[in-house]
Amino acid sequence: MSIGRTIAGGLAALAVTTALCGCASSGGPFAGTSPDGSGGVVDQTLARSSALASALDSIPDLPNVSVAFTDWAMLGHRAATNPNAAPFAEELLWGDNEMEKDLGIRSTSADWEIDLWPAGGGAGTFVLGFDGHTDLADVADRLTRFGYRANGPIFTGSFDRRHMWTLGMRNIGIDPGRQLLVGGPDASAVRSVLAGSGSPLGHAGSVTPLLALAAARLDRIATASVVIGSGACVRLASLLRNASPVLLANLRKRFTGMFTPPQAELTALNDPAAATALDALTFADQGAAQANKAGRSAAAKVLNGADPNGLRVTRSTVTGRVLGFTVAAGQPHGVVQGVEARTLGVDICP
Repeated sequence: MSIGRTIAGGLAALAVTTALCGCASSGGPFAGTSPDGSGGVVDQTLARSSALASALDSIPDLPNVSVAFTDWAMLGHRAATNPNAAPFAEELLWGDNEMEKDLGIRSTSADWEIDLWPAGGGAGTFVLGFDGHTDLADVADRLTRFGYRANGPIFTGSFDRRHMWTLGMRNIGIDPGRQLLVGGPDASAVRSVLAGSGSPLGHAGSVTPLLALAAARLDRIATASVVIGSGACVRLASLLRNASPVLLANLRKRFTGMFTPPQAELTALNDPAAATALDALTFADQGAAQANKAGRSAAAKVLNGADPNGLRVTRSTVTGRVLGFTVAAGQPHGVVQGVEARTLGVDICP
């Protein structure tokens, strides 16, 4: 049974039989000095201390975007053999063997990977950040020999079934100065990342406090999901597209409290297989963050009452204008699955 059907069935039962109960308790396994929920402030200089922050500084500030991040250097430049240890950003893995033969690199050879998706859907853009020992000039030469046509910093080719990595990498841009390789089907999106102009996403006002909290709470960030703008607010109707208006109205009654749309959301794990993660939401001010604390903490239990992953909030805190949660799943990889299915609950907008 799919997660979506499990959630839908559980919510339908909740509409008839289950009352909302439970609030977040204190406690959690994260390293570092953690706030007590009273509205303390995390040192913003911490925001620049992670590979995630550096990676986000490599892409432009976009108003509505979803970002998946993996620190391949931290993971030993190896893909997990266990599907329950897969990170958020791994879109290029399936073509790695052929890409290595053709271009001399693998996605896991990079220090980090970002998979960038428009919030409203559409083609993704993939960014690989390499260390100084990787010769990206050689990659450019190989692209030309492989049949890609150079147009400034962009190389354009076509999909070849014998080389499956070309499916999502019909346009590839290389920035030797920043040691970046950017690929995707949309040439304009690739150019936008390569241009590196304007303010970077890592310095966006809604993102910086999330990065600071993650650096204070986690000993390391191996993989993460960052959602900016409208995508950070999961609409109940989008989870249950076939639900009747009457059912949706009944379900909404189970979500009590304040549900202000957040500006951005970060979910970060120190291990892709971990059953526990930090999830954090940025609001306009501390008052809004505090007002959303009780309702969103309880919403996770409402949304996941029948979920075999058992996603729960075990801790909630307010730090400045950031509402943070410790989210725990009943099985390894459950948090990653919950993020991908949009069923964490704390980011719901009924």
